[in-house]
Amino acid sequence: MAEVRIKARRQFGELLTTDKRWSIAVCHRRAGKTVACVQKLIRAALLCRRPDPRFAYVAPLYNQAKDVAWTYLKRLSVPLEGTANESELRIDLPSGARIRLYGADNPDRLRGLYLDGAVLDEYADMQPSVWGEIIRPMLADRQGWAAFIGTPKGHNAFYDLWEAAKVDPTWHTLMLRASETGLIDAAELLDAKRTMTADQYSQEFECSFEAAIQ
Repeated sequence: MAEVRIKARRQFGELLTTDKRWSIAVCHRRAGKTVACVQKLIRAALLCRRPDPRFAYVAPLYNQAKDVAWTYLKRLSVPLEGTANESELRIDLPSGARIRLYGADNPDRLRGLYLDGAVLDEYADMQPSVWGEIIRPMLADRQGWAAFIGTPKGHNAFYDLWEAAKVDPTWHTLMLRASETGLIDAAELLDAKRTMTADQYSQEFECSFEAAIQ
């Protein structure tokens, strides 16, 4: 297979290329995590040697998946001669691989399928049962992978998963704080800090799971 070249932000490089089956990334707002999600799925689809590979991007809501990820998926698949199915939010690659967008608000739409890989974006806004009862079993027979990506939202399933993954060597973990990544202009961060509450800023830009936000 020809070399796969996907230009990702440096901060997401290891997330895209890790050979660990499970990944979790806690990211500040506007870090570019949705693009990284799509890039990870495309890279995996190009490298997968199994017959008829299937990959899924899952957002909390179906409309949200369409709004935030569909444009990126279509644009990034153009150089690969992917065919876009607008009604199903699906890209078919010449190799037979498919990448499709789903919403966790209608998880039964996923039942009965198999997956070689899945990204769960903004997992903090999903019911944990979507993973344990639906997506995880879909990965079993193909030994597929999963990546959980999002911004903190207090103590919930995303927090629990992060805490467990930090001490589990089978997981790839990544935390991107705005004060450390350099992805957002320093003046913009200062203005955001001035116009947001301390807890809001800590959660949205510094990836704090402890922020007291209702």
